Amino acid sequence: MKIQTGRIRGCLTMSLLLAAGCSDQMTSVPPSAGEGVAGADGPAGGAGGASGPEQGRENGNGWMTIPPMAPALVVPAGATLAAHAHAEGAQIYRCTAAGADAGGAAGISPTYAWVLHAPDATLFDSTGAPVGIHGAGPSWYSNDGSAATGVKVIESPAPMPDAISWLLLRVSSTSGIGIFDGVSYVQRLSTTGGVPPTTACDATTAGTDVRSSYAAEYYFYRGGGSAEWLVVPASLPAAVAAPSGMTMKGHGHAIGEQIYACVEAGSRGYGWNGWTLKASNAVLTDPSFVPVGRIAAGPSWTWTDGSTIGGTEVAEVDSPLADAIPWLLLQVSSTNGGGELGDTAFVQRLNTAGGRTPTTPCNSTNANTLSRVPYSADYYFLSREAGRP
Repeated sequence: MKIQTGRIRGCLTMSLLLAAGCSDQMTSVPPSAGEGVAGADGPAGGAGGASGPEQGRENGNGWMTIPPMAPALVVPAGATLAAHAHAEGAQIYRCTAAGADAGGAAGISPTYAWVLHAPDATLFDSTGAPVGIHGAGPSWYSNDGSAATGVKVIESPAPMPDAISWLLLRVSSTSGIGIFDGVSYVQRLSTTGGVPPTTACDATTAGTDVRSSYAAEYYFYRGGGSAEWLVVPASLPAAVAAPSGMTMKGHGHAIGEQIYACVEAGSRGYGWNGWTLKASNAVLTDPSFVPVGRIAAGPSWTWTDGSTIGGTEVAEVDSPLADAIPWLLLQVSSTNGGGELGDTAFVQRLNTAGGRTPTTPCNSTNANTLSRVPYSADYYFLSREAGRP
C-alpha cells in the first residue's frame, strides 16, 4: 500500500438525536496532518462531485483534502486525518419481510422492504491501484493485513440526487498492524449511486438480493479518544486560551443549531444586522457520541447529573473556517448544582463548524421568524487549580 504524507490541520466536528437539522448546510473543512492511503482525488473538488482513480492520478496533491460537509459530520477535536480510500462497488439490498407481521400471524399479511444487507466494494489508492476491500460490518480491510469495523453515529443526506447518504462512523474495533491500526472515526463522503432498488419487493421476491452500484470516498482518522479528549488544539490564539491558574476538567462535543431571529435593527430598519442570535441548541457528547449534556440559551450548559452553568463572553477570535462561527472564551457567571460543572470557572468554544448568521435577507416579509443554522463545536470546561484564588 502506498502511503502519502502531508501537512494538514486538525479538524473538528448530529448524532441521530439531531441529524435532521444538520443536512441542509455544508461547511468547509481544512485538511489535517496525517498519512494517506493514496487514491482518487474526487473529494477535492467539493461535496458531491464525481470521483474516481482517474481524477486522483491527475491531482494526487489534493488526496488528503476533505470536501465540504454538514457540520454534524465533522470529527471531534483531537482526531486527525490518517488515510483516504476511494471505493467502487455495490450496496447489496435484500428483500426482507419486515415489522411485527413478518411471521405471517393468522389473518395478517407480512410487509416487505428492501433492507441493506452489506456493502461490497474495492478500495483504491490515488494511482487507481486496489489496496483493500469494504464489506459487511461495515468493515474495511487493507492489503497490509489491518482491518477496522465501524458503527454509524451520524447520517446526512447526500447533496447529489440518487446517492446514498454521507456518514460519520465510530470505529468499534480494529485488528492487525497497518494503515487501519488505531483508527477511531470514518467518514463516508462524496457518494454516488447506491440507493435502494425501485423494483418490487414482495412475497415473490422475498430473500432475493439486488446490487446497487455506488462509489464513495472514505476518510479514516486516528485520535480523538480519551487520551486526547482533554487536550485543546495546538497553537491556540492567546485571546481564547485558558487563563492563568486554570486546569482542564471536562470536554463536550456539541452537535446542534444556532437559532437566529429576524428582528428590526432600530432606526436602520430591516436587513442591516437584522438576524440576531437567540440561542444555541445542541447536544453535548463524549468521544463515543454518548450524550453527556446540553447547551441552551444564555448560553447555559447542563450536564446529565443536573449541574448547570451560565456564561458571559470574554473574548472571541475568528474560526480558521470561513463559514464557521467564532471561537470563544466565556467566564462562568452563574452556577446551579455541585456536580460535574459545579466548579467550572471558564468555558472555551473551539473547533467550530457552521452556525454562521443566515445569508437570506431579513426584512418585513420574514420579520419575527427564526432561522436554525446547523453547527458543531467543542466546549472545554476549566476550573481553578487547587489553592489558586
